[in-house]
Amino acid sequence: MKVGVIGIGDIAKKAYLPVLSQIAHLEICLCTRNDVTLKKVKEQYGVKYAFSSVDDLIAEGIHAAFVHSSTASHEQIIDQLLDHDIHVYVDKPITYDGVSSIRLMEKAKSKGLVLMVGFNRRFAPPYQSLKTLQNPNMVLMKKNRGHQAAEPRTFIFDDFIHVIDTILHHFPFQPNETNITVKMVGESLHSVVLQLQSEESIAIGIMNREAGTTEERLEVTNQNETRIVENVSDIYSHKDKVIQKHASDDWEPTLQKRGFFAIVNAFLTAVMKDEGSYTGYDQDLETHLLAEKIVKQIEGQ
Repeated sequence: MKVGVIGIGDIAKKAYLPVLSQIAHLEICLCTRNDVTLKKVKEQYGVKYAFSSVDDLIAEGIHAAFVHSSTASHEQIIDQLLDHDIHVYVDKPITYDGVSSIRLMEKAKSKGLVLMVGFNRRFAPPYQSLKTLQNPNMVLMKKNRGHQAAEPRTFIFDDFIHVIDTILHHFPFQPNETNITVKMVGESLHSVVLQLQSEESIAIGIMNREAGTTEERLEVTNQNETRIVENVSDIYSHKDKVIQKHASDDWEPTLQKRGFFAIVNAFLTAVMKDEGSYTGYDQDLETHLLAEKIVKQIEGQ
């Protein structure tokens, strides 16, 4: 199966090409306007097909494409791929706004094509271990960075969207209340707190991009246990004042721990199934619509 890789920046080079190159039945077709990068990566992975335009890539007859170009370019590229009946995997976000994200999802669904967003944390084994905790009464996630305040839409859609998606994924209830608190300094968003509440539970997502460090922590609690994952790696269980660190495989590749192998395989499996069998549209879209809601509230303040 021929699969396109559009845009060869850090995320494609560090996460996706190392995974895709290990899948035997794939023919990777590279696409970037950067001739130096195209030549270097083509030689590095021994790739036969390399193109400087999406038109030429499509003409090669690809069946699916991984879109790793700038977010601003996503809408046009995804439209073009869907128009040619090509399945799409796209780095989060789909686009920078909810309206165009809805349109593209509906277009893919109407054509029976897969449009999957790269929320790899859903597939990360450490985070999946927290999904086994039944009836959580609280979900808490924070993902912080240092000295990276940004304008609100970029902050929310490029980064905080991972927090939104993760707490939604681990929150098995229908929220009946949503609260959003932000700290703005001039035109820059420094931090945000999202709280979802249902009758059964509360989910809280936090991001501070002036935290002086980079860190990530997911915590899921029920009446019997609190389970914590630090930096998408180390797992801790807290029960009756006893803290236990779960054993981990030091030899497990980082890309495996962070869910990249699993999400790529999930996409390719969905592509090879019968037309119209994919059901992931609504979950991906829910995350984008909540991101849009947060931005709209900030813009309305």
